[in-house]
Amino acid sequence: MKGTVTLRTDVKMPYWIVNWPMNGKVYKISRYLGEKEPMYQTHQNKKKDIGYMKANKLLPLIQADWERHCRGELTFRIEYFTGELLTDVIPYMQEWLDAREPTLTPGGFAKYKRDVNNYLTPFFTMHPVMLHEIRYDTLVKLVNFIEGSGKHKKNVVDTLRCCMRFAHKSERIPNLPPFPEKKLYDIKKVPPHWLPRNRFENVMKHIPDEHKPFYMWLYLHLRRPGEAMALHKEDYDAEQDIFTIQRGVSNNKVINRTKTGDIHEIPCVSEFKQYMASMPKSFGPYFFTCRESKSEGNRYTGKLYRKYWNEACIKAGEKIDTYRGRDC
Repeated sequence: MKGTVTLRTDVKMPYWIVNWPMNGKVYKISRYLGEKEPMYQTHQNKKKDIGYMKANKLLPLIQADWERHCRGELTFRIEYFTGELLTDVIPYMQEWLDAREPTLTPGGFAKYKRDVNNYLTPFFTMHPVMLHEIRYDTLVKLVNFIEGSGKHKKNVVDTLRCCMRFAHKSERIPNLPPFPEKKLYDIKKVPPHWLPRNRFENVMKHIPDEHKPFYMWLYLHLRRPGEAMALHKEDYDAEQDIFTIQRGVSNNKVINRTKTGDIHEIPCVSEFKQYMASMPKSFGPYFFTCRESKSEGNRYTGKLYRKYWNEACIKAGEKIDTYRGRDC
């Protein structure tokens, strides 16, 4: 059985230490459970030394927890004995958000923050556990707690998974629990719904002329709306007749990267030239501008993009969102 009891004598008041080797490190535990003072040597005779008796009582407790850990009955945490604070879920999620914010896109950070504030914090307030105590059954309860579609539930649970991976890499928890299987989310597949060309053209008739270049660029080049909103004039090379897709919009902020992080060079579709010729001139950096926009450089925003499309759909007698409103 591992672990030893030794006396530290290089101090003014000698005290007993329980030495516990684990993961290539020897933990030196000088305080009995919950006590503030070290296990001081109180008598030269060990049979009368209170500190020695405490240390020899503490060692079997540690050994017993270790044996149960080896049998898979519990997760061994040396922090219980060293007196270090264990990781509470709710404060740690905020700590994780603070650490990740500089490395995430504005949209990615906003999504994580919503999940933490709206779902994870309320759940763990109702079901308080330490981070290392989260188990499979805890996660299944979380799935049932979250309201919404199966895909939405999985997205929230995946936010917790990212937080726990971060904690595991930071050695705040010894391992990751198994997460619920995909079938438990009961994710419903939505069949594709696209507008045929003739119906798309009918919707476009009701788009004001000044906005048609923006929508036709998306339609003809099959790019993300955020990439069109963030497109700069310098991203179009007239000599080679290509667009360089290297920017995007995240949480209504222009970022110097696409969603995937890749840079794409795409040729300008010849059919788009007629729309490009009718585009209004602007002095700002953006390729597409909108007079109604209050954003920097009068660039398009997601709100305006959806507004003009929805208004045109109503006039055309269509009911389809912008994501599916293109020809297959």
